[in-house]
Amino acid sequence: MLTWSSSTRKSKSIPPLSGGRSSSLQVMLKICPGNPNINHFTLPLKKLEIPYISAIAMETAENLIQTLQSLNSFPIRCNPWPEFVTDTKASFSIAHNKDLIFLKYHVQEQYLIANEGYNGNIHNDSCVEFFVAFDGDKGYYNLEFNCLGFSKIGYGKDRSERVLLPLEVVKKLRSHSRISSDLMDDRDGFEWEILLIIPKQTFIHHQIKSFGEIKARGNFYKCGDGLPQPHFLSWNMINSKNPDFHQRESFGELAFK
Repeated sequence: MLTWSSSTRKSKSIPPLSGGRSSSLQVMLKICPGNPNINHFTLPLKKLEIPYISAIAMETAENLIQTLQSLNSFPIRCNPWPEFVTDTKASFSIAHNKDLIFLKYHVQEQYLIANEGYNGNIHNDSCVEFFVAFDGDKGYYNLEFNCLGFSKIGYGKDRSERVLLPLEVVKKLRSHSRISSDLMDDRDGFEWEILLIIPKQTFIHHQIKSFGEIKARGNFYKCGDGLPQPHFLSWNMINSKNPDFHQRESFGELAFK
């Protein structure tokens, strides 16, 4: 286990990951806790338009990141379970080019844990998630990513009926991560972002020819079940007594343009 502190002032850039590794690497960054607080509030289901971007924006990862940064950024700040107090901040930007979804998360948090491996307990790490259902289907995909880019993808109608996608499908997703212990606003902690490139072939239970003009429903999350201070944040509010992202009725409207 590696332990970093904010006084180290290190910045780490992670290149896109390739598959085939199954060892257990755990990186934990422990930062002294402050006085976090996020209010519990209720919102109606949100609507999100996902813009199309041209191939020019995809020449390099940096070009793609800059393009996504120029688009609207959406906060992940609903805290449906306020007993899990946190000062974690998270947001996302999203676009597509008909064949690929481009999804970028930006996170600030006090602790960081990441384990190496696919289709594992990603939710226990410093984790961001994207749940999506297409064309009114009762089934939906859960895509989960830790800060190193390792992922887990499942499909099913609810939490109890999840079926993991084959590893050869999961490993075709590409990612680019950047991690830094320099936080803004004079806060101790940790800042990271991850760019995810998700091909249409990922969604193996649907014959998606193009993301253009597709209607879907979904939600975006930030969690860390296994962190010293667990948290469960969402883009759209969730109505559930206990932490549970598998609440399809909380999915907002997604319109691919």
